[in-house]
Amino acid sequence: MEEQILETTVYRSVGADPKHVESLFAKAQTIDGGQIRYEHYARYGEDVIRLVYDRNIDQRILLGVMQTFSDGLEETLYAADETPLQNCVIELLKEKGKRLSVAESFTGGGIAAALTGVSGASSVFFEGVTTYHEQAKVKRLGVREETLRKFGAVSKETAAEMAAGLLATGDCDIALATTGIAGPNTDSSGFPVGLCFIALGDKDGICVYRYMFDGDRMSVTQTAIKRALFLAYKTLKNM
Repeated sequence: MEEQILETTVYRSVGADPKHVESLFAKAQTIDGGQIRYEHYARYGEDVIRLVYDRNIDQRILLGVMQTFSDGLEETLYAADETPLQNCVIELLKEKGKRLSVAESFTGGGIAAALTGVSGASSVFFEGVTTYHEQAKVKRLGVREETLRKFGAVSKETAAEMAAGLLATGDCDIALATTGIAGPNTDSSGFPVGLCFIALGDKDGICVYRYMFDGDRMSVTQTAIKRALFLAYKTLKNM
């Protein structure tokens, strides 16, 4: 009897709609003929999907299932192996010859911690600042008092000025900034818990992305960290 040797194909994505991911599994199971086992890890807006199969599987079946996930996850896919998101960002920074700085508010240094946990990050990661208080945003990043009064600390305007403050130093090519309300309660603005703005900028301009994340304080924060890293990945990938 021939020994069974198992192989694995991995897909990692951020921001895929859960119902869409379910539909991909349903479609794949109409193709696989029971020859593929699926492992699915979903947390903080990230999906890690593993296909486990015998190496002697019918290649037409395998390719059909693989195409289902690669095509279906295309816009949210960042890796087709076991490489974590932060490692992908660091490798792309090296490949593109870019240097990144991060300014964080409600994510509390989580983005910087993820990136500096990658070996060799020091060659492409310049700094991470946690400007949690409004005055820290003013003093450290040059956010205008008028912006804070008119729009509030959790706003696209403040996020943009946070990123602009990093770029103005001349020490980075790409700036990433976060501001939001993690909960469990809102702040004086009355904006809903889970609202956040992520700004990403370079010499050509700054884009600000608005999100509403569900869950408790930890979930909102960790989801925002993942999404910010993914935005950095996508931006670098398209450079």
